[in-house]
Amino acid sequence: MRRILPFLVGLLFCVTTAYAGQELHKDAAKPTHQDSQALIGAVQELIEDYYVDEVDRQALLDGALKGMLEVLDPHSTYLRPHTLSLLRDNNRGHYYGYGLEVSVDEGEIRVISPMANSSAEVAGVQPGDVLLKVDELEADPDDLDPMIAYIKQASLDDRPLLLTLKRDPLPDPVVLQLIPSEVEVISSQSHRLPGNIGYLRISSFNQRTASEIRAAAHQFAETPLDGLVLDLRNNPGGLLDAAVQVADMFLTQGTIVTTHGRFFDANSAYQASRFSLFGDLPVVVIINEGSASAAEILAGALQDLNRAVLVGERTFGKGTVQSLIPLLYGGGAIKLTTARYATPNGTFIDQQGINPDILVEAQKDGDIISNNNPLLSLQDDPQLLAAYNLLVPKTAHRGRP
Repeated sequence: MRRILPFLVGLLFCVTTAYAGQELHKDAAKPTHQDSQALIGAVQELIEDYYVDEVDRQALLDGALKGMLEVLDPHSTYLRPHTLSLLRDNNRGHYYGYGLEVSVDEGEIRVISPMANSSAEVAGVQPGDVLLKVDELEADPDDLDPMIAYIKQASLDDRPLLLTLKRDPLPDPVVLQLIPSEVEVISSQSHRLPGNIGYLRISSFNQRTASEIRAAAHQFAETPLDGLVLDLRNNPGGLLDAAVQVADMFLTQGTIVTTHGRFFDANSAYQASRFSLFGDLPVVVIINEGSASAAEILAGALQDLNRAVLVGERTFGKGTVQSLIPLLYGGGAIKLTTARYATPNGTFIDQQGINPDILVEAQKDGDIISNNNPLLSLQDDPQLLAAYNLLVPKTAHRGRP
């Protein structure tokens, strides 16, 4: 081995130097489509011939597609068929499954929240639980796809799952059984606060969001409000059209948002109609660093058009639009960034975010979102309290508070 190693090192050095001049020369020109295909094919052949273990060609293809897209920006990616199916189900606001919403947080797969009335909620899954295993499949935060595919297939087979969870401060893991069922993805909730103030929280934007907000508006209209708190904290976004529809419910004129891209259809301007479901009701919007994408479209429109005061902290700053493009081969799709959007004032907020009109920091180490009843957290939530106090003294005023 000691004799072979210097030979290998020398060989690698010779190969590198032999091609160095060519690489420097090629840097001046972009590779053609044919060059790219030839290079990818050559690398695939080398892997299949020389890699220490037998490889899965489909896995190589999936990895190549994913890497090609993710080098562009954090939001463009390749969606395998099972991931695409889950995304479409979530956008529709209705699916058959377990009602488990998770995210990768500090190297762990952590439960955001169980869906209302879902199997996960009934079984006792709690926000903050860390997912360790699904049946005997270890949960890998670096690669969620196998777990997503496993859960999706289990729902198609209509069979229960055993979740193994880590729950602080319990010393031992918690094991819960989930039975698949119909799950309604409820994207909003509404309440009445003291002083005839309404509270409307939108947690995401899907195909059902606009109808949910219309229903809430009609319910509020039975006893007219004197003001409304619109809570967009920790709303990661969703469908652009849903955000535009909700914004239109508060506005009677003006541009809601514009999109800007390289191809013709990526350039659009969305205008408010003359009918406003909420009239001139005073509105205060609460935002934070978890408010992103479609949530920023709504907040930016209401701020720029002087329809609402924004309270809280600067938003996330995701000012790009992704298009879902199905692939003919394999049944997957690519989620590709095709445009940037600007608020009515022409501000591009990507990686910048939207600043509140009134800065109010969140309570440290406080969970402001998990409580479904804002009445119980009004005094313990400084951002909600600040929004509420802006509206209570202004009950005789109409328009922007």
